[in-house]
Amino acid sequence: MKKQKIGKTDIEVSAISLGTWSMGGDAQWGVQDDAGALKAIDAALENGITLIDTAPAYGFGHSEELVGQAVKRYRREDIVIETKCGVWWKDDNGTKILSRDGKTIRRNLSRPAMLQEIDDSLMRLGVDYIDIYVTHQQPMPPFNVEIEEIMDTLQELKKAGKIRAVGVSNATLEQLQEYLQYGQVDLVQERYSMLDQKKVRSFLPICKDNQITVQAYTPLEQGLLTGKIGMDYVLDPANVRNKILWFQPQKRRYVLDMLAGWQSLCEKYECEITELVIAWTLSGYEKINVICGGRKVLHVLGYIRGGGLELDEKDLIRMNQDIAACMQYA
Repeated sequence: MKKQKIGKTDIEVSAISLGTWSMGGDAQWGVQDDAGALKAIDAALENGITLIDTAPAYGFGHSEELVGQAVKRYRREDIVIETKCGVWWKDDNGTKILSRDGKTIRRNLSRPAMLQEIDDSLMRLGVDYIDIYVTHQQPMPPFNVEIEEIMDTLQELKKAGKIRAVGVSNATLEQLQEYLQYGQVDLVQERYSMLDQKKVRSFLPICKDNQITVQAYTPLEQGLLTGKIGMDYVLDPANVRNKILWFQPQKRRYVLDMLAGWQSLCEKYECEITELVIAWTLSGYEKINVICGGRKVLHVLGYIRGGGLELDEKDLIRMNQDIAACMQYA
């Protein structure tokens, strides 16, 4: 597994991070298996992954609790924990995002909310500090919070030793630029896959100039880019995958045909499609980190080798040409 430093910090992490969104057990993910999720976390930590990504919003704290159960069996200094703030459901303060599982979820990055969230996360995780603390959803009217206030609070948490590094997620380019006016940003977490590149590509110049790590989430497009979801796969109406345009049957076919065309590359690198896709994702920028999720050991073991593959330039060119052809049908 390749390793890298986060931003300008001395925090070294594996190229692949373990994402625990689906482990939270929200209704959108179906029946939850906590025992299986804990085994998946163990499989990740025992096979080279050192960074675990979680958030209070994943199962209203349940994902953090699971991560806390898992990491207590390991040396704290061997694990990098990343969690988030800004998705709030404890009162009516904040701009509404949606209602789910009997709760109203809001955007709230006010200082009081952040100070409560950090302590709640530390308690659920059972740790004294969080390595990377990420603003999960950015402010939006009518409950607006100035980014200067957000960064002041983050710097306060850093000085108090509760966090080591600052991350920003789901931001606009303008918001990221404003964050940088008030302090150091170490990581930008954004949706990025070979089927969804536009936003991260627009962020790359400012990230390169400021040595910011780009952390890609949903690189496998909720499993579609593993090649294991065929044309016969039927989505339940509540499934989160309904939000992804490429799961529409008429568009899914183009993706599956593209993946099938890369079997010769899989033979060359002695890897599976999933590992090839992860290796491509890591090739886009020298300071890129890729979050891969999954609630089962087989999911985790299915992508780990991708964190160590080096693809030849000619093969990257071929893949990019195929991706461009597929994107014509977006």
